[in-house]
Amino acid sequence: MFTKRVRVRRGNKSYVYVKLVESYRDGGRVRQRVVANLGREDELKASGQLEALAGAFARLDPPMVGIRREVGPLLLVSDVIARLGLAGIVDAHLGDRSRSRLSPAEVVIALIANRLAAPSPLYDVAGWASQAAMAEIFQIPPMLLNDDRLGRVLEDFAPVAESVRGAVTLAAIDRFGIDASRLHLDLTALRVAGAYEASSLVQKGWGADRSVARQVQALAVTNREGVPLYMRPEAGAAAELSCIGAALERLSQLLPPGLVVCADSALGHVKNLCEADRAGLSFVVPLRQASGFGDRYLGEVGPQAMTPIRYSSRRAPHRPVGERITYKGALRDWEVTDPTTGESHRFRVAYIWSSEEQAAVRAAREKALRRAEEALARVANGLGGRFYRTKTQVDTKVAQILSGQVAELLSVHTSEQDGRPTLSFSRDTAAIRAAQRTDGIYALATNLSGRLSATKVLRIYKDQPLVECAHKNGKQTLRVRPIFLHNDDRIEALISIVGLALVVFGLIEIGLRRALGDQHLEGLLPEGRPARPTGRNILAAFQGLGLTYTPTGIVLDRLTHTQKRILELLDVPLPWPQQGPLGPSKCGKRD
Repeated sequence: MFTKRVRVRRGNKSYVYVKLVESYRDGGRVRQRVVANLGREDELKASGQLEALAGAFARLDPPMVGIRREVGPLLLVSDVIARLGLAGIVDAHLGDRSRSRLSPAEVVIALIANRLAAPSPLYDVAGWASQAAMAEIFQIPPMLLNDDRLGRVLEDFAPVAESVRGAVTLAAIDRFGIDASRLHLDLTALRVAGAYEASSLVQKGWGADRSVARQVQALAVTNREGVPLYMRPEAGAAAELSCIGAALERLSQLLPPGLVVCADSALGHVKNLCEADRAGLSFVVPLRQASGFGDRYLGEVGPQAMTPIRYSSRRAPHRPVGERITYKGALRDWEVTDPTTGESHRFRVAYIWSSEEQAAVRAAREKALRRAEEALARVANGLGGRFYRTKTQVDTKVAQILSGQVAELLSVHTSEQDGRPTLSFSRDTAAIRAAQRTDGIYALATNLSGRLSATKVLRIYKDQPLVECAHKNGKQTLRVRPIFLHNDDRIEALISIVGLALVVFGLIEIGLRRALGDQHLEGLLPEGRPARPTGRNILAAFQGLGLTYTPTGIVLDRLTHTQKRILELLDVPLPWPQQGPLGPSKCGKRD
């Protein structure tokens, strides 16, 4: 049975009708008969019925024997998406459509699967889906994933993205047992290329490299196990504090009371800490230098009050004993006055000393001093020359060199002698010794109640890099960049969908880690070496897995030992039988 276009001429006009035709045999001859007249082609196109018919036929049309499809990690992705109830969440916010065409939920799922199985910019998704097992696993016809449909769904998804994010977060907590009592927040920049002159989302802003460029910001939230639970796009020029504040307000509405938040030093001002305390949020936040914690440490604590902290990172056992990082700490009360309300707030501050931090600070200071001394030496060698003929010229150049921390660590004297400028400089050893008294010291402020120690506060804060891993996976593993879109709604929706893909990515990772405990899994690294499971090496373990259409049905490639082990640990069933073992070759032989 097939569709056939039949052209009919009526007077001076010509019409094309679409008919459903079947073939049959009559006395050994093949004949055709019309089963149904589907209507005029132009009218079907105008009403959208032609697209609906194409979708229905695409779902029912099986591939030919011998066709292969790439499966990859789609079995894992499909299992997590189904357990999350993601399709139902999206349909509840956008509504479902007829099964003859793609629903918004199916488009969102296809984009998530694309980012996890074959991450690439939003280009030729239909071409990728035609080679992947999207129809076999998700029942999504590849031919319907055209650019126009993807764009329309992205525009429809943008207004409800925040509601869907919240619902997916709650579903992950409820159905996967994710602990959301403590969350880690951080903001990152996604640089874009292009003008974007009328965009309110793509704006010029500061990046991590201290340069200004057009960008979109993305705020990520992970739990203490490193599972990304929430990711929202923000305007490129938005202040970090306002972005974090809006996210905290939303999360406090979603989650039960008692939430503990760990963020970076953007919240480390007295005013921000008091606002968080008034809002009922518990926090662990590094203080900014401007808060004066260095002077309080010298005046109230001092090196003699710092006691050793028993903490070691995962990388510590791989380092020689003499090179392992050591910590010391002390916990002190800190009473501050709210600059907004005038009320008093009682916090506690854990003063932490790190051997690694101390070495890094001293190395950076020495590097800055050497650079400044080299620059001053060049000026001294050029005195009286073309650029340094007067004392004013020398003073101007010295002021440019003595910027930042070195200004207080170098003693520089300029004068004139016989009409020629002079320059002398030396290190201020007293100032350097004074600066070294706080080397390696940082302060962590908290309003946690109950019994508390500097060790506990440090352990909470040391999980903050987990949110940086979420940014890394979004940028590198799932390749949220480059963004080939110029519509704010579409950009916001795409980043939101990549955030949903990160949730699925994290749930796969934490599911396997929980099943293995502290054990490593063999075969995750080249040469079959064992490794601790990560989302990236789990997905990579399934690269190359495919299926084949045979006369007896779909057959899956034989699984490797690592693939079998992962599927067993995650309790993912196989939808098709595996290919049988290959016998000895009989090429060129006769029975």
